[in-house]
Amino acid sequence: MLKCVDYQTGRHIGEVEDWVAEGNENEYELTYNDYTYNLKYVVNDVAFFVKQQFNSTIENNFSYHSPKDDQRKKYELIRSKAKEAAYLFDELVPNGREKSLALTNLEQAVFWANAGIARN
Repeated sequence: MLKCVDYQTGRHIGEVEDWVAEGNENEYELTYNDYTYNLKYVVNDVAFFVKQQFNSTIENNFSYHSPKDDQRKKYELIRSKAKEAAYLFDELVPNGREKSLALTNLEQAVFWANAGIARN
């Protein structure tokens, strides 16, 4: 058996059969803690693996999501209602840091609401 090591951290991530030593780079995969590792190389009785950089949440959160079905209507409704609130804040709240923060956080709320629609 070959000891498997994370190439970047040196952490032990498992063991594989000896025949893996004959493999080429990226020819063999290993799964450990929900990550997939690809064989980098073998030295003596140690197989070094490189973690694939894939996380479904990160992939989803940092991808473009084109509007589907009735999403545009939802975005427009959220922006419209937030704009009403923004004008209300502008009218009723005295100028200052608090008003600025209220408007900024309202913008953030619109952003996160739209992101929630787009991503799910």
